[in-house]
This record gives sequence, C-alpha cells and structure tokens, in this order.
Amino acid sequence: MLIGQVFDSQGQNAADALRSSPPESDALIKRYWGSYVVIRHTPSGWSVLRDASPLAACYLVRRGKAWAVTNAPRLLQHAGLFQPALDWPMIVAALACRDWRPPRTGLIGVEEVLPGTEAMLSGAAARYRRCWQAWDHAPMTGRKVPPEALVETIDRCAGAWSQLYRRPLIEISGGLDSAVVAAALIPWAAEPRLITFAAGEGDPTELGYAEAIAEGFGIDLEVTHPQISQVDLLHSAAAPLPRPNARAFTQASDWLSLEYGPQLGADCFASGGGGDDLFGYGRSVLPAIDRLRIEGPGPAVIRSLSDIARMSDATLWEALAQFWGRLRTPGQAPGHRIDGAFLSAEAMAMAAMPAAPDRAACRMPGKAAHVHAIATLPNHLEGHGRAGFAPVLFPLLSQPIIEHCLAVPSWQWSEGGRNRAPIRQGYASRLPRAVIERRSKGAFDGFCARLYDQNRALIREALIQGWLADQHLLDPNQVEQALAQPVPSAQMVMRLLALMDVEAWVRSWAGPPLAAGPAARPSVDIARP
Repeated sequence: MLIGQVFDSQGQNAADALRSSPPESDALIKRYWGSYVVIRHTPSGWSVLRDASPLAACYLVRRGKAWAVTNAPRLLQHAGLFQPALDWPMIVAALACRDWRPPRTGLIGVEEVLPGTEAMLSGAAARYRRCWQAWDHAPMTGRKVPPEALVETIDRCAGAWSQLYRRPLIEISGGLDSAVVAAALIPWAAEPRLITFAAGEGDPTELGYAEAIAEGFGIDLEVTHPQISQVDLLHSAAAPLPRPNARAFTQASDWLSLEYGPQLGADCFASGGGGDDLFGYGRSVLPAIDRLRIEGPGPAVIRSLSDIARMSDATLWEALAQFWGRLRTPGQAPGHRIDGAFLSAEAMAMAAMPAAPDRAACRMPGKAAHVHAIATLPNHLEGHGRAGFAPVLFPLLSQPIIEHCLAVPSWQWSEGGRNRAPIRQGYASRLPRAVIERRSKGAFDGFCARLYDQNRALIREALIQGWLADQHLLDPNQVEQALAQPVPSAQMVMRLLALMDVEAWVRSWAGPPLAAGPAARPSVDIARP
C-alpha cells in the first residue's frame, strides 16, 4: 500500500506507477519524494516506510499480534484498538526539551516512524532502520552552491505540488520565507489567493511588506486581524496526536484561515513554515569554524566572521572573541537546549533526555546546527486546526529542497552580512526589493502578552490545580511568584503559555483533573510507566 503523494525527480506524479510495484525502501527514498507512507510485506515481516520529508505523520500501535498504522492515534482509541496511557517522562521531556522528537511519544505504546525511517514489524516491538540521513547530503567541502540551482529546485517542487492543489490559500506574513512560497506557487496555480494576519498592539507590523508582495503579483490580499477571543487556552489542537506540540496562540490564525478558506474555495493552505531552519537562519560564529576546518586559516574565515558580525549587529572583534572561545572548547556541538524553568526537581529527575551529538557534529558545528534545526521541523507541522478543512502544505520542506539546502556550506547562508543570503540572491528579480532587503522579523510577543494578561486567573488555576501540578511536575512557588509579577518578561510569558499548552494536551487525553471539579475522569491510565 502506498498512502500519500509521490513524485519522481522531475516532479511528475508517480503514485499510480509505484502502487503496483514500488522499489526497495532505500531505492524508493533515493529516487522519489513527496509526502507518503509505504506499507508492504517482506520475508522478515511487515515494513512501514516513511518518506524523508517531515510532511507525512506516521504512528504505530501494537494490539496483540496486530499492528495499527495511523497519522492520528485518537482514531485508534475511538476504534477501541488501544487504551491510552500517559508517558510522564516523555511529557516532562516535552516541557524541558521541546524540540526533541524520538520515536517514543507522550502515550505509552504509541511510537512514531520518523522521517526517512523504515519500521520492521515482526514481533513484540518495532525495529527501526534509517534509509535517509541528513549528513549524507551535507558534504564536507566548501563548494559554493549557486543560488539559481536552489531556486530551480524550489520551483520544480512547487510545480509538482500544484498538480494536486490548484487553489492554494497562501499565508504570507511579509517575511522572506512566505514570500518565496508565493513566488514559487503562484505561476503554477489556477486560482492562487493570499491572506495575511495583521500584527496587533505591541508587535511589529509587517502589513506593508505583505501588501508589496500581493501588489507585485497582482493578486488581492485578504487582511485579517487575529483576536485574543479566538484562543482557548484549555483547548489543544494536538488533541488527536500523541505529543503536546501545538501552540495555543496559533488558534487565532487557524480560525481566520478556516473562515476565509471555504469562502475563497481553497483546496489547501500553503505556508512558509520551516524556512528559517531550512535556510540556515542563525547568528552564531559556528559556520566560521566550519570554514576554518574545511579551508584552513586565511582571509576567507575572517570574511565569514565579518559577515556574521554584520548580520548580528555586532563588531568583528566581538565575533572574533566568540570564535576564539568556541575553538578553545573542542568537542562541543549543537544539541537540544534544556529548559527547566518552573519544573520541579522530581520532574527533571524523571525526564527522558536526548543523547549527546555525534562526532560529525563536533567537527562541523555550523553544519551540525543546521542539521539539528532541520530535524526539529516535524514539531511545527502538526496541531493546526485549519487542517480539518484542507491540507496545510509546507512546500519548502519537500525532500529535494531539504537535500539541496543541506549541501550549502554553512557560511554561505550569511554571505554579504545577510541571513538566508542564497535565497535573497536567487529571488532578487522576483520579489519586491523591500522584502529582499528586509532585516527585521515579525513577532507574536505583544499578542501573547495580551493573551496571558487576559487569562491570568485561568492560567493560575490550571497550573496550580491541574494535571502537571497533580503529578508534582511543577514548582508551585516559582509558578506563584511568576504569576504575581504585574509585568512579566516576554520569555516568562512564553514559558507559562508553553506549560498551558502541555496541560491542555494532557487534559485532552486524561480529562479534567480532580482538583478542577467533580467531573469523572475518562478511562485512561495515568500511572507512571
């Protein structure tokens, strides 16, 4: 069985041809791309292969001698195929290390087949084998990748997706990534539409950039205004999923897309999500270390440090100091950041944690940071309410584009002192100059601050009397002190909202906590594994 969409190297739809006789997993994932899962019987058991992109979710549940495969484990619960049980060490991991995504999930017995992985189902447990590795597409050379080649790859992938989706509602912020998606999809689409979400009080406005993009393509722009009232902090858009990876503040944009999508006849929502990670957006000196180790000491390394300094609004001397400091600590590599804010000592002691980075990451820390960022992308592709009406398409995360970006030397992304430099160069003739030269980025800090302020009482009750508190995962004193601050920092607000995201997800599986009222809990195991 082949489930999903598959294209060949030229961007032609290959699904019908492959359904009858797909090649072996390694050849399939090398020669074809898309958003698919392949299930087949082999001499050693059942094989479940997920494509190399993060676009097609795939989860496994075992029941007796049978295995169930799904993209939404809630369906299996409704069908009586499994009884959900909360995996508290993984739930704590979602709080302490939000970007980490192993096969193990927040529900006991539900495992994920990660992108580019084949699961062999031949006994009581699944055995996983990687058929696609990011490092295989990140050569240890300094060969510059022409921006025109990257643009051609993006256009080819956009043309392939446009065979399936003819009326995309393209969500543009005014930033570079969503502008690239618009530039790539519009020439292929039959009826492309544009929508933007205007910034509220306290957030930098991007409306002028979005209007310039729409004017450049001659397409009307739907300007919408997200409202705090459109967000319910006790609702989790990740409720059908086994991980608490939805962010509540996105409910407002979801609500607006759902309102306009049917009116405009959209058959998908197209997003530039993931572009920052894919296009090497960063401000560290690690790419200069890569260049030193590949090309040796010389003026080229100084040029890269100067580019990074200009991009980061720092001086060359500041960049040199950081560069020297990193060189004096060999063996360190980018890894998952651990955030223990508001978590109890007991929670940190029980949390599942990721393994240390590999040797390649230590030798090439700039490229390792890029590989790491791409590996976190699946965390941002699920939990979107608008997917209930039409697919949410992230065309930039197509496998050929990911592989092409991995081949770009890490320092090339900051060439000339501009982030995402190859993209800016490649699209200079197709996007407004203001967008190409833009250095600022949009933010949701003001919206989230108002969301927090208008829901203080709800947040206090949920975090002091909710499931996380019931399981002794939070430090109540820290939570109370933070909630008592009249003007908390943006970082504190985002952290408290992240705790609410996880609390809401737990309630979606376990029901209201006992402290919240007399409502009976649904049938769910809350014991620690």
